[in-house]
Amino acid sequence: MDVARIFIYKSVKALTKCAEYVAENEGYTLSIIVPIHNEEKILERQALRLIDYIQNMTERFEILFVENGSTDKTFQVARELQKRFSFIRLIRLNQADYSTAVIEGLKRARGEYSIVFGIDFVDLEVLKRCFHKLKYSDIVICSKNLGFDGRPFLNRLANRIYNIVTRIFLGLRHSDVEGYHGYNTKKVQALISDVKTRAHLCNVWILAKARKMRLKVSEVPLEVYEIRKSRFMRFARLPYLAVISLIELIKIKTKRL
Repeated sequence: MDVARIFIYKSVKALTKCAEYVAENEGYTLSIIVPIHNEEKILERQALRLIDYIQNMTERFEILFVENGSTDKTFQVARELQKRFSFIRLIRLNQADYSTAVIEGLKRARGEYSIVFGIDFVDLEVLKRCFHKLKYSDIVICSKNLGFDGRPFLNRLANRIYNIVTRIFLGLRHSDVEGYHGYNTKKVQALISDVKTRAHLCNVWILAKARKMRLKVSEVPLEVYEIRKSRFMRFARLPYLAVISLIELIKIKTKRL
């Protein structure tokens, strides 16, 4: 009798743990992935705006802050936000790199859909447009070129040139390969298992792979302008960005994705 009771007790305990695991790790509709690097000054204010907006979109969501190589108090601010809100998850990477942060966030996302977003956003409505479009698409590009790009001339010029180059090299015909993207989470996780790239280039790798797999890619308009100076588009960084972009595009081309 005691043996039977112990068996039943252990079985019930195991089932309870299993149910708790499922409840904790499944059932999310949306994962918002936000790479953060040296965002101490704007992180809390922007995060609270983001939370307020998403709560009106869906009840089943998570926010993944991916802190990467910050030298200010970004991680501490994110940690305090995590303590206040149970739906916030915090990932910390030692390397300061946008693509690495995006890929790591996508790998750990638990929602049916994922949207990679920036903490320096100005257009919250794009989340709703992207979320709706994801129900009929595998990937959704939030396009500055379909919406409004209010950034400085150098940023806009670099964006246009980069898009032209991706058309020439890879045959990608989207209006904008940079910026925020939405994904069917399981499908993008299957694509990124072997993607290792730097700077801003994760998007073009994913789009090239998606083209090969014949995934459906849609676009929605995005409004953007700077609430702080871009770290990518400093004049001194342009030669570096141009070189690594060319190298990565050649890699993609030679792999025949």
